[in-house]
Amino acid sequence: MLRTVLFDFDGTLADTLPLIYRSFCEVFRRFGEEELDDAGIAARFGPPEEVILERCLPRHCLQQAHDVYFQLYREHHTRLVRSDEAVLELLNWLKERGANVGVVTGKGRRSAAISAELLGMDGLVDWWVTGTEIKRYKPEPDGIRLAMRHFGARPEETVYVGDMSVDVMAGKAAGVSTVGVCWFAKEKTCSFQPEPDAVFSEVKAFRRWLEERLD
Repeated sequence: MLRTVLFDFDGTLADTLPLIYRSFCEVFRRFGEEELDDAGIAARFGPPEEVILERCLPRHCLQQAHDVYFQLYREHHTRLVRSDEAVLELLNWLKERGANVGVVTGKGRRSAAISAELLGMDGLVDWWVTGTEIKRYKPEPDGIRLAMRHFGARPEETVYVGDMSVDVMAGKAAGVSTVGVCWFAKEKTCSFQPEPDAVFSEVKAFRRWLEERLD
């Protein structure tokens, strides 16, 4: 039986990719030696935003680049981020059931706090592990293991939910159950390597799966 449900954030609890691409593109246009398209930005995903900028931009403009990125992230959040009321209902339901609810994400603490505030998720997540708190990023299991230690959770009582193969890889490396989701994808065709324990394209179907497994 499950007691702890851990989620990835970007693409899992909210469709934040358009905002992330928009913010990075503008920052690289202003401060970078080359402009990056969405594919070029996605290729650098893994660490938090601050680390990506540090790896790609000259040192002398880093502080200004950081400030501009997070200004853009907040300014365009409401317009560019797609959320789903069913996701908020799921988090509320998990809290009512007494489950431990955590987020393990590669995004930094600062952007995570902005999104949690603007999406109304403050108070619905018990514990956040962001890329700011860890040194090794997914597919390494460090973030998941840190969240499990916080909750005192055993692997057999824990599930990790994400929208990318690296999420499944990290969950398996941590020894927990894994769920792949694609409810924010334009094409509701979920494909993961390796295969997770379950795959869902609708939030309600995932909730029914949890109902059978929650302690």
